[in-house]
Amino acid sequence: MTDEKFIQKRKDIVEKIGGLPEPQVKNKEWLYLLEEETRNSIMLEGFFVSEEELEEIFSKNIPMQRSHIEAFNYFKTASFVYGLAYENYKLKEFLFGTPLIRQINKYLGNSGEFRKEKIIIAGSKFNPPELYVQEWIEIFINFVNHIEKDFSFEKLAVSHAFFEEIHPFKDGNGRTGRIILNYILISKGYPLVIIKGDEESKKLYYKGLEEIDRQTFNIFEKYKNKPPKKEEVLKQLNDVKSEILKKIILEGLRETLDKIIISIYEEKGAKLEQVSDLLTQLGYSPSSGRKLIKRGKIIAVKRNNKWYSVKDLVNTLL
Repeated sequence: MTDEKFIQKRKDIVEKIGGLPEPQVKNKEWLYLLEEETRNSIMLEGFFVSEEELEEIFSKNIPMQRSHIEAFNYFKTASFVYGLAYENYKLKEFLFGTPLIRQINKYLGNSGEFRKEKIIIAGSKFNPPELYVQEWIEIFINFVNHIEKDFSFEKLAVSHAFFEEIHPFKDGNGRTGRIILNYILISKGYPLVIIKGDEESKKLYYKGLEEIDRQTFNIFEKYKNKPPKKEEVLKQLNDVKSEILKKIILEGLRETLDKIIISIYEEKGAKLEQVSDLLTQLGYSPSSGRKLIKRGKIIAVKRNNKWYSVKDLVNTLL
C-alpha cells in the first residue's frame, strides 16, 4: 500500500514545480484523466464506453445512446465542477453547500431534488434514511467543511461513504458522490482520483463502502424516525476508521500525481528513461522497479507496458 507520506511528498513536488495545473481539456494530461475518470465512474453504474467511443462522443460523430449520454453528462459536469475546485485551490478558499451538491446531480441529467421516498441500494445490505434527507445532508456538509480545515485521507474516505449512505437523490448518487470526492481533493491541491470500474475494482470499492457502513449503521437506525442530532452524528463519524476505501484513494492518487508530475517535467524538456535503466545507474536491481513503484517509492508512468521516469525524480523518494 502506498504510504500517506509518499503522497504528501508528491504533493510537495507538485507545489515546488509550479503547483497543480488547471484542470482543463486543452491540457493533455488532464484531458486523459478526465476521460478515464468518466469511463470508470459510469462503468461502476453499469454503463460501458470504450476509449474510442468516448473520443467520438466528444466530436459528436456517433448517435447518442444511453451510455454515451451518461458519459457526455459526466465529463461535462466533472470538467465544470473541477474548474470551481481549482479556483478554491488558487484562492485558498472552500465553497461547498447544498446548491453545489444539487447542481452536480442536475447537470448529470437527474432532477437535482432530494428524494422524498424510500430507496434501496441494489446489492447493498444498508438502507438509506427514508426521512430527513435534508438534515442528513446538512450534517454531511458540516463534516466536509470540518475535514477541509483539518484534512485527512481517512476522513475523506468516511465522508464519501457517508454521502453514499444518505443516498439523497433518486438517481445518480454514485456519480454525484465521486465528483464531490474529487472536488474536495482538487480544492486541496491534489489531482482527481480515478475509482476504477472493472469488476474486481468495483467489488473492492463496494467492500470499502460496506466497511464504513458497518460502523455507522447504528446511528442511522437510531434516527430512522426522528431528525438526526448533528453533534452526536459528527462525533461518531470522527471515530469511524477506513482501511479499504482510504487505500483505494491513496493508490489512485499515486497514479494521478505521478502522471501530473512527469507531464510537467516533460513540458520542461526532461527526458524519460526506463525505470530499470535508471535503477541500474543507482545501484539497485532493475527487477525491483515494479515493487518500488507499487509501494510509492518511485515516481513513474507506464507507457507501452514499460515503466518510465526522469533521472531527477527516480531517487527522490528512495
